[in-house]
Amino acid sequence: MIGIVLAGGESRRFGSPKAFGEYGGRFFYEYAAEALALHCMETVIAARPEYADRFPDAYTVILDVPEYAGHGPLAGILAAMETIDSDWYAVLPCDVPFADSRIFDVLLAHREDGGEVIALEAEDRLHPLLSIWHRRSAPRIREALESGRRSVRPLIDTWADGSRLLEENPAIFDNVNRPGQLEGR
Repeated sequence: MIGIVLAGGESRRFGSPKAFGEYGGRFFYEYAAEALALHCMETVIAARPEYADRFPDAYTVILDVPEYAGHGPLAGILAAMETIDSDWYAVLPCDVPFADSRIFDVLLAHREDGGEVIALEAEDRLHPLLSIWHRRSAPRIREALESGRRSVRPLIDTWADGSRLLEENPAIFDNVNRPGQLEGR
């Protein structure tokens, strides 16, 4: 499985690239890469071209397929799928610093359910970017992008229950949108 750290957002509310937000002396993207590492033979970073050089050489940085550049997470997922061959891709946005590998334990347990795209749900809240994607989903992603549809949710086949993870770690799905949001933690 290939891990994809989504780090290509505009970070409008954050005011600077979220991937390089810091918590505990580490960049946000490092937390995401660590959460993916246990289950993935390689982790890539889907990033904006202007920030690609800021990541260490240890990471492969993937840029959006040119015709879909800037079209959101689906463009980053498709770019990774078209760059590195794998049966499955694990996706995690860079702005969820408390996410850990247990997320993928839950998602991977649902691979045999027949879905091509599996994402987490916890306590009636959907987390479509905490997900795994089979390579067979690439044509559906491309079709969505060609039609101007950028939403990830309509492509999810299976919602895996992550409530137990939330009970064990209430911050596991916390999304950081503003600078200073993590102060005092």
